[in-house]
Amino acid sequence: MSFDQRIAFDGHDLSPYILVTDVKRQVAPKRRITQTQVPGMDGALVSSVELDAVEITVSGCITRRLMCDVADARKALATCLSAKQPAPLVLPDDPTTYLMALYEGGAEPSKLAHVPDVDLVFLCADPVSYGQHRSASVSGTKRLRVGGNYPARPVVTVKPPKGSQWQLTNVDTGEYVRVLASFTGSQSVVLDMGLERCTVNGTDHAVDITSDFFSIEGDVSLMVSGGTATVEWDERWL
Repeated sequence: MSFDQRIAFDGHDLSPYILVTDVKRQVAPKRRITQTQVPGMDGALVSSVELDAVEITVSGCITRRLMCDVADARKALATCLSAKQPAPLVLPDDPTTYLMALYEGGAEPSKLAHVPDVDLVFLCADPVSYGQHRSASVSGTKRLRVGGNYPARPVVTVKPPKGSQWQLTNVDTGEYVRVLASFTGSQSVVLDMGLERCTVNGTDHAVDITSDFFSIEGDVSLMVSGGTATVEWDERWL
């Protein structure tokens, strides 16, 4: 495998300590397929498809020759890998995307000195990679190109005009999020589709019961009922 050997985790460049020689990852995450049996019907119906977590193994060697230098590099790596929450992992086989990962720990250098080999195993509970950050302004109806090959979860910010409600609609699917409030034209509304959360001036605010927080993919048309909304998202890749 030929690639730039740089690797970064949680904002730390690991390249000064480890030279990456291989990255083992699945072509695509394993799919968890739920089937529903229907009386009188042969076979079954697929009711849902979800993605399992993935493990990624990064093989390389600690770029030190003397025992004391290997020990120092090992300590530096341990510090860089110590995140307790998923953090961005940028791998040399695909440096334009990142995964949210946790280092599993337990790696042992093959020897104490002279460029020892080591395997670092990362767990990605969220198996989807993230790519370019995108944004667009939407007034009325606008067609957007989402990018990536997996549904993205946008964050929408808007100052609704004066009125009793504001709505964002996915024209292609019919899904919408409707916010009911006494808008004066000065409030700021933020919809986080990933967290399924709405805030008005920074305070949590319930959306209308008929609303559906939605993801976007491919080319999508979004419509706002008033004002100009800023839509932001990160590309997502399998």
